[in-house]
Amino acid sequence: MCIVAYVSGHGFGHSAREVEILRRLPADVPLVVKTAAPEWFWRSEVARPFTFVADTFDVGTVQTTSVDVDARATLAAYEEITARNAARADGELADLARRGARLIVTDVPSFPLTLAARLGVPGVCVANFTWSDIYAELGESAEPGLAPVAERLAAEYAHATLLLDAGLSLPMPYFPHRANVGIVARPHADRRGELVRWLGVDDATRIALLYVGNWDLPLSWPRLENFAPDWHFVSLSPPPAPVANLTVLPQTVLRHPDLVASCDVVISKPGYGLVGECLSSGTPLLYCPRTGFAEYAALDAALSAWPGGLRLGAADFLALNWRAALDRLPPRGSLPKITADGGPRAAALLTQIYWEGKLPANFAETPGLP
Repeated sequence: MCIVAYVSGHGFGHSAREVEILRRLPADVPLVVKTAAPEWFWRSEVARPFTFVADTFDVGTVQTTSVDVDARATLAAYEEITARNAARADGELADLARRGARLIVTDVPSFPLTLAARLGVPGVCVANFTWSDIYAELGESAEPGLAPVAERLAAEYAHATLLLDAGLSLPMPYFPHRANVGIVARPHADRRGELVRWLGVDDATRIALLYVGNWDLPLSWPRLENFAPDWHFVSLSPPPAPVANLTVLPQTVLRHPDLVASCDVVISKPGYGLVGECLSSGTPLLYCPRTGFAEYAALDAALSAWPGGLRLGAADFLALNWRAALDRLPPRGSLPKITADGGPRAAALLTQIYWEGKLPANFAETPGLP
């Protein structure tokens, strides 16, 4: 009897959230993870036995850069994955029955919730937004064919036994029941000294993590050298050409939450996982707007209400007109840290549902957003 988790491979944010939840499940609860995210990431973060299945069950959005969406290609990709899911639904149900699935968790494909309903087991969605929200906005602004898709997905999400609202959220009114567990972020450690020694920079040098995401950012990379010698930049991905004051840091040097906590600022597009890590570690985030991403409104609202959120217009951000924003950064360690301990609460609720086979008798519903 196991928990089967379906996790979107669209970016790292969904996996970063789920590893923090699922690693906290009791060791005697068998776990199966189905995702297109890299297995090495899951193995490095979840220090407990689990079965890993490399597969994909959703599309998310087709992107040309980390801040740009191709809405027409997204619709075509959605139609393709929907046809694939329909063709394999019976086989997937048989696999779940063979494994003894007692609870299905999704972050955030909707297809697994329809499987849970057919199988007669609880289906729980962990989310701060869903693809229904994303497609609804794209349907209004870029591709009308995505509007009916958003409605179809909302009906599929309505099969959920429960939404675990992970904070920084959109309203998601189509879920019949919800519990607000709060922001889920992996714990961090400030390892500034180790980072400085690894980079070989002076202790007084300010360090910025430049995170470009899976789809890169069209930045004016050579202009980074204008910030030397005061600033040294760290990236997890190589730039198009070498930059004197930028180091490409191997993933094995520091865990991502520790890297965020060890820098003076993070410079990136805003995504749930990164925003949660910045808020919880008190590390400022210099960011640009994202169009075609419905969740941006919730993330921007949280960052705007926090003194460490520094928003630049897209043109200035991509042109690296950052000097004024960097000059007004608050002193390192002075920002308030926002609680992001939704992982333990989510894991506790999932464990209760697993053992009881339904919503717990003491379940207290959280009202949806207005």
